[in-house]
Amino acid sequence: MIEQNRLRRLNIILFFLSLVMLVVHIEGMVRFNRREIQIHGNDSAGPVQMEIDARADSTSTWLKRSFVMDDGNEVDLTGQTIDGTLRNQSKDTLRDWELRINIAGDCFINQAWNGEVEVHQFTGTDKEVVQRMNLQNYQLEDVNFEYRYDGDLLIPLQQGDYVIYYPSSRFDEMPINGGDDVKIGVIFYYLDQLDLSDYDVQLHFHRSFVQGTTFYIFIALLALWMLSMTVSGVSMLTYRRTMKEMDLRKSGIFSMSDIYDLIYIIHLPTGEMTPVSVDDKMERERPKNRTAKELLTDVITQDVEENYRERMLEFVNTDTLAERLKDRNSVATEFRSLQYGWCSFRFFAMDRADGKPLEDVVFAIQDINEEKKEQEAIIRQIEAVQSINEAKAAFVDNMADDLQRPLQDLLGLNEKILRESRDDAVRGYARSACSVTSQLLTLTDGLVDGLGIESGKIKLAATPYSLRQVMTDTLDTVLPLARERGFTVTLDVAEALPDRLQGDPRVLREILVNLACGSIAPISGGTLQLATYGKALDDRIHLLFSVRVLSDSAHAQAPSGMSMTVVSTLLAGMGSALKTVRSPAGRSEVYFEIEQRVLDAAPIGKLTVGDGQA
Repeated sequence: MIEQNRLRRLNIILFFLSLVMLVVHIEGMVRFNRREIQIHGNDSAGPVQMEIDARADSTSTWLKRSFVMDDGNEVDLTGQTIDGTLRNQSKDTLRDWELRINIAGDCFINQAWNGEVEVHQFTGTDKEVVQRMNLQNYQLEDVNFEYRYDGDLLIPLQQGDYVIYYPSSRFDEMPINGGDDVKIGVIFYYLDQLDLSDYDVQLHFHRSFVQGTTFYIFIALLALWMLSMTVSGVSMLTYRRTMKEMDLRKSGIFSMSDIYDLIYIIHLPTGEMTPVSVDDKMERERPKNRTAKELLTDVITQDVEENYRERMLEFVNTDTLAERLKDRNSVATEFRSLQYGWCSFRFFAMDRADGKPLEDVVFAIQDINEEKKEQEAIIRQIEAVQSINEAKAAFVDNMADDLQRPLQDLLGLNEKILRESRDDAVRGYARSACSVTSQLLTLTDGLVDGLGIESGKIKLAATPYSLRQVMTDTLDTVLPLARERGFTVTLDVAEALPDRLQGDPRVLREILVNLACGSIAPISGGTLQLATYGKALDDRIHLLFSVRVLSDSAHAQAPSGMSMTVVSTLLAGMGSALKTVRSPAGRSEVYFEIEQRVLDAAPIGKLTVGDGQA
C-alpha cells in the first residue's frame, strides 16, 4: 500500500508539471504571435531580411524625355523598376507584414504591384495628403493627390514623404512560410538620383500549438504522467487480485479443519472405544476386547513411518491424555502412514465436570493428503506472491531511477529556455518549472535511496563533506519554490559549527530538501526557517537540524505524504527519527538529530540566505 501512495504522489507531481508546462507553452505561443517585430533597411542580423534594389536588366531603366516640370523647364526623367525581396529564413510562418519606404529626395511614384500602397504626400505641410490605393487598378477621378498624367500617373514626392506597401494575400505575398521569400515591384521616376535606402518592415510571426521547445517538454511530461498512471492502475489491480486470492486461500484452509474420516468416543478409565462415524468394514475387523491404547499402539508400530513412531506413541498414550487436556480443549498431531500417507490424530475433551478427572474424549482421524498438497501449493503460491511483491518493489525502484534522466533533460530544457527566451513571463514559468523539477529530482533520489536502504541494497557511504555546502545546496533547491509560494526564508545556523565533517552529504541534502518542500507544500505565505545546532563530543559532533514554518494558514500542520515517508526511511537508515512539534499559534516544526565525525574543527562561519544563489 505504501508503494501505491508513492505512485499516487508521483502521478500528482507529474500532472502538475504537465499542467504548468502547458500553461508556459500556451502563454509563450500567444505572446510570440502578438509580438510586433520591426527591421530597418537591409538588416541581416535577424531571421527576416528585406532587400530593395534596382532591377538589373536592360529594360528596367528608361527615359521619359521632354517632361515639363512645374517651373516650365523640360527635362528627361529616368524611370526605374525597383524590386523588393522579403526573405523569411526562420522556421516560423510570417503571418503579415508591411513595408515603409522613406523618401530622401524629389521623385515620382508611378506603379506598385501586387498589393496596395498608402502614400503620404507633402508630409508636415498644410498640403499633406494621405491616400491608400491600388496603383494598378484605379480611377483617375478618385486620386486625391497632386499628380501629373501623360498616360502614366506620376505622384510627386519630396524629402520627408513616405510610402507604405501592404502586401496582397491574393497574390501569395503573405503569409510567408519559413524558408520562403516573396518579391514586390515599384516604379519610380526621378531627375538626378533615387535614394531608397531608408526603409522599415513591420511584421508578425505565427507559431502553431505544436511548435516550440516547450511543446515537446509538455508532450514528454504528459507521456511520463500517462505511463505513471498506467503503472499505478496495473499495480492496484494486481494488489487487489492478490489480496482476494489470499482471502480465498485462508477461507479454504479454515473450512477443511472440520472434515474427519473416523470418529470414536474413548472412555479413558476402561479404554473402551465407541464408534461414531467410521468405516463399516474397519469396525467389523477391530478386536473388541482390546483397549484404545493397545489398538492405537499397534497401529503406530505397524503403519507409521519410523521417524514419527516415538512421538506418536507418546501422543496416543491414553494414560496421560487427561493431564494433557487439563487446560486445553483439544490436542492434535500429524504423521505419515505407510499405507495412507499423511494423517492427523486429534483428541477433543468432552463432558468436563468440576472437580472430577476427564473421563471421555473424542478421537478423530483425518486423511490430510489433499490438505497437505493444498497447503504446500498455497505455501508455494504465497512464496510466489511474495516474490511478485518483491519484483514490484524492484520495479518501483527502477522506475524512480529511470525518471532521473528525463527529469535531468527537463531541467536542461528549462535552463535553455532561461538562456534563450527574452520573455519575462516565459522565463518566470521556466524558473518555476526548474524549481519543481529540482524538487521532483530530490524526491525520486530519496525514493531510490529509501527503497535501497529498506531492501538492504544500499548502505550509507561515509565521505568527507562541507556542512556549509550542504546547506547552500539545499537553499538552491528550496528558495525558488518558497518564494513562488510567498514564503520568506531565514537561516539560523550556529557559526561555531565545524564545516568539514564525515557522513553521507547526498542523503542529508535529500532529507533537508524534502522536509522544507513538504512543510510549505500545503499552504501559502509565511516564514520558512532552516536551523542547525550542534554539541561537540570529542572527535564527533551531535547535530540537530530543524525546519520551522510560521504561517497564518498553517494551523500548526505537520508535513505529510510521500516525501515524509522517504525522509523517515532515510533517517531510519542513519539511525535517527523525525520528530514533530505543533503549536496552535500557526507554527509547526520538524527536526532530527544525527552524529557526524569531525574532520576539521574550522568553523562554518556566518551563513546567509543569499550565499547559495547565483
